[in-house]
Amino acid sequence: GKLEPGPAILRFAHRGGVERHLVELAHQSLEALSQTSQETVNLSVPTPTGVDHLAQVDGLHFLGAGQWIGRRVDYHCTANGKVFLAFGAAEIPPGRLARLTTDTVVSRAALDDELERVRRDGFATTADELEAGLSAIAVPVRGPGDDVIAALSISGPTLRLTRARVAELAPILVHEAHSLQERLGNRHRPGEKAA
Repeated sequence: GKLEPGPAILRFAHRGGVERHLVELAHQSLEALSQTSQETVNLSVPTPTGVDHLAQVDGLHFLGAGQWIGRRVDYHCTANGKVFLAFGAAEIPPGRLARLTTDTVVSRAALDDELERVRRDGFATTADELEAGLSAIAVPVRGPGDDVIAALSISGPTLRLTRARVAELAPILVHEAHSLQERLGNRHRPGEKAA
């Protein structure tokens, strides 16, 4: 008989092509965000064991966020991770959530509330949760099928990434994520569901 690939195989095949080109297609957005924010900018993807950072553009300040490429971090204590959890690209691992600082969210109920806020606002933030003195903001990047395949983030010292600065950077970050999504082949408008 005649065999045809099913939806799972087609998603897997299509996803591989997107991921191969993700870093290349994100370069323009990473550079633009770094110039605008003057902070460290990252592109990350979800993995079974945490957030994996694929690309980074360093900020212009001496005091910055450090090198993230090749480092894997937990979902619950990072802005990128909260994006992946909120939009279904990852699941909260079973068991206790690691407390990395005094500000790390370790209550599952509090994390659920935070993830609801991320879904409502369209971006995630952290302040002193992964490491004292480090803050970040992240937004989802959707692939051609409108599923979240990556996250763009801006990170830096908490003393510079204040609430006011995060509010200023959020729409810029969202704009660059939408630009990257279009380069990835996602033509859906914000808030529009894929057919």
